[in-house]
Amino acid sequence: MKKKLSIMLLCAVMIISAFSFTACSNSGKTLQDIKDAGKLVLLTNSGFPPFEYVEGTEVVGVDIELAQLIADEIGVELEVVDMDFNLLIEALKSGKGDLIAAGMTVTDERAEEIDFSIVYIEMGLKVIVPVDSDITSFDDLEGKKIGVQASTTADIYAQENYTTAEVLQFTKPVDAVNAVMSGNADAAIIDLLPAEAFVNEYPSEIKLLDGLLSEEVTAMGVQKGSDELLEVVNSVLQKSLDDGTFDTIFNKHMEKYTVE
Repeated sequence: MKKKLSIMLLCAVMIISAFSFTACSNSGKTLQDIKDAGKLVLLTNSGFPPFEYVEGTEVVGVDIELAQLIADEIGVELEVVDMDFNLLIEALKSGKGDLIAAGMTVTDERAEEIDFSIVYIEMGLKVIVPVDSDITSFDDLEGKKIGVQASTTADIYAQENYTTAEVLQFTKPVDAVNAVMSGNADAAIIDLLPAEAFVNEYPSEIKLLDGLLSEEVTAMGVQKGSDELLEVVNSVLQKSLDDGTFDTIFNKHMEKYTVE
């Protein structure tokens, strides 16, 4: 039985998003550059299931399959490079990759550095606490130890909004959740989907606070000025939303991955 899609997909009329920024310079990658290289280099971070996660020795997930569709459209191979989340934008800007697909939330600050695709996921931040925690509301996080994935919007939100809390930065969301379960953190702030998955995996140990801490939207990113590539990315993403391909890919990965 397919798991319920717990994110809201944007409809076709929202192709033109306030978060899709296109530069006019010629400094970005052209399609010919990518074709000459024979590959589309995807930069990602494997700590965001079901969108990016490790299966055996490979990084798999929803975003990986979407990136493969983009590579197929261009007519090249897909190369996946897994790295720390906080290195992704600089790696893209320096030309070490062509595309970011890593569950990256669109922010004004990030949009100043890279160009974003159309928004294809709407989610938000959730708070995970122990099942016997005395934390019952978001306000109770003040003065607590909060686990987050470093350099994510969860990290930024915690730093800006809980000034008396101790924000513990981890490489992956699972590490923040493990800190909660081991008693080394009072709470963890992570994205909605992995948060739901972790709680479903360990219902006797952790639970979610009601509501979203903040609402967010997710897109892929390309180097500034990569207008041709961005056009292809947007076209492939929109087609996947319109014809049901996204739903099929999403449900497949929600059913197959396990939290480690």
